Amino acid sequence: MSEKKLGYNIRIKGEHVSYEVYKEYLEIAKRADAAGIYYLSFPEFFARLDRNRLHVIPYMTAIAAQTEHVKFSNDVLVVPLFHPIHLADMGASLDIMTNGRFILGVGLGSSQAEYENFGVSWAWKKRGRMLDESIDIIKKLWTQPLVSEYKGEFYTIKNICSPPPVQKPHPPIWVGGLSDAALRRTAQRGNEWAASVFWAAGQAGGNIPEEKWDVKERIGKLKEYCKEFNRELVFGRPPRNPKEVAFNQRINVNIGPSKEKALEEARHYWVDVRKGRVEGGVSIESKLRYAAIGSAEEVIEKLNEVYKTGTYLITIYPMGTDSKTQWDRIEKEVLPSL
Repeated sequence: MSEKKLGYNIRIKGEHVSYEVYKEYLEIAKRADAAGIYYLSFPEFFARLDRNRLHVIPYMTAIAAQTEHVKFSNDVLVVPLFHPIHLADMGASLDIMTNGRFILGVGLGSSQAEYENFGVSWAWKKRGRMLDESIDIIKKLWTQPLVSEYKGEFYTIKNICSPPPVQKPHPPIWVGGLSDAALRRTAQRGNEWAASVFWAAGQAGGNIPEEKWDVKERIGKLKEYCKEFNRELVFGRPPRNPKEVAFNQRINVNIGPSKEKALEEARHYWVDVRKGRVEGGVSIESKLRYAAIGSAEEVIEKLNEVYKTGTYLITIYPMGTDSKTQWDRIEKEVLPSL
């Protein structure tokens, strides 16, 4: 029997950021934990024209310390902008501090400005190789008492170790992206594919036709890569051992008293407040194409369609500035039906 788990994006989405706003989101996270939400998502963006955000690592740490059961992840970190030793230490520390609730989300991002401001090459294949090498190093640091020597294309390390994570063999690694390279990376190095099916064609650095972003086609491709690396793609549940690979999906949601009101709130959020300043300037039309917008009944119907693809986890990204009201509606009107 397929599992139906729900995640929630806890990124601050208001029109300003302050201690009071942080406290509001902390309360949402605590309520989500008490309500049995499986997973909290903490996206990160650098070098964007948007001051209304908090850095993912301290924000994620503070909220993780105030919850007891929910799993959580940076969804996803642009790994080539970090040194892998930093990420290994950060991830292991969070896993210990939360008794095994941390998930490492990895990806390449979609903003050339981020790479330029960090002085890192934007060249797609090069940053892809950097990501692969970083994953390999992080795994070594998480599973070996001491890495005596590692010499790769981008990183050379000697006689170094990280704290031992709680989860064995290591915290799960979720790979973001929709390209063939991202799917291959998931099959070869990851534990789950974190599918952003609401992204527009052309994201993640590839000139891939629109139809190639269809989630069913992408799942089929992931299955092929899993066979290549002697792994099994599982449906309707998380992986149970290192040989298995699963996938989860994210979806934009706005629940309103009517579809018209929900659309109005979603448009205000993306066009007036966010101004398309994340995800490479994706248009409101592209955002709405893969969104669940409308009454609670309409949103539940859409979520059930997504579950039918074989995902076990859907992470809701509230598409509106009034996150408290969105959470109230999800808690009272959506959760009881799943």
